[in-house]
Amino acid sequence: MAETDKHLARFEELLRDIFAELGEFESIWEARDGDVRSDVMMVSKSSSQTYRFDVKVRERITPQIADDLFERLQQEPLPERVVRIVYAPVISARVAEIARQHGISFIDYAGNCHIVDRSEGLLISRTGIPNEASSRTQKTADPFSPKSSRIVRAMLHEPERGWQVSELASHPDVDVSVGLVSKVKRALVRESYAIVRDRLLYLKQPLDLLAAWTRDYPGPSSQRQFYMRGETEEIESKVAAWCEKSNIEYALARFSAAWRHAPEVRYSVASLYVGSEALSPRWLESLRVDCGAKEVESGANLVLLTAFDRSVFVRRLAAPEQTSSPLQTYLDLQSLAGRGSEAAEAVFEKHLRKALESTGAEKGVA
Repeated sequence: MAETDKHLARFEELLRDIFAELGEFESIWEARDGDVRSDVMMVSKSSSQTYRFDVKVRERITPQIADDLFERLQQEPLPERVVRIVYAPVISARVAEIARQHGISFIDYAGNCHIVDRSEGLLISRTGIPNEASSRTQKTADPFSPKSSRIVRAMLHEPERGWQVSELASHPDVDVSVGLVSKVKRALVRESYAIVRDRLLYLKQPLDLLAAWTRDYPGPSSQRQFYMRGETEEIESKVAAWCEKSNIEYALARFSAAWRHAPEVRYSVASLYVGSEALSPRWLESLRVDCGAKEVESGANLVLLTAFDRSVFVRRLAAPEQTSSPLQTYLDLQSLAGRGSEAAEAVFEKHLRKALESTGAEKGVA
């Protein structure tokens, strides 16, 4: 109880500070019968406005338990014009995302919060405040680092499949150690992107996992700009033929790939992933001689990209030119400013949404 009282005192302090920015408010506790940890009412009042909060204190909320917790809180009855708000010392970005999906307001020890009262037109959102309590949380593997992301990619390509750790490690699209797969598995489960059922790893929230990867996606490791005479498709065909003749791995990328996946996309710059050797002096000279490609600082109509990891070539289309997969194309387009996001959505709607949405709905209830 002493620990709960400490958390409630911190919550009141934070709420006073937050509402002090909105005007002259006073905070009043209205403790009710029952478990204090889950049944405390706090009222913030001014001369013209009253907001009422049903405060739920939790010592720790992990993404793994957040779905069940917030769904249960949603189902608990509330008096009219009362906002349920959860306080925990640490609320990770993933827990915050799940809370918003469930329509649950929250606040952490540092004052990062998302408080919504639709009936009163209230929205308070504060992020990025350093939280000293978070330094005590357990660190896990980053599932989006170059090699780890091979595991995520394989699972998103087959979103309904259940995986053994050894199957993932030895999969030709993955090819990493069993130890790394085990670490990534723990991270995915802990962040509630995946679940374990019958000793197999299944995706639970594939759309959320893809969104998180998009935010952390590093993009190509390098790129070079060129100018060539000719129409865009002619340039793509000519450079692709040069790559094949020179035994250089390649794939049409970005808008060049998007046009193959969703022909409504329009563009004027050819983009290709190439093996890193293609940008060596020897092969750049060959590209200049054979294709007439001149390196430029502006006005480019050809961009050659080198990959952050060989997995960008996984599941590429084979004809008429090698083309990056819809998943890879989506990631690359989302990392671009301007029309990239619009083109990414076209690829997503046509090739990714159906499989990822149906998988999330089916597997997320385990």
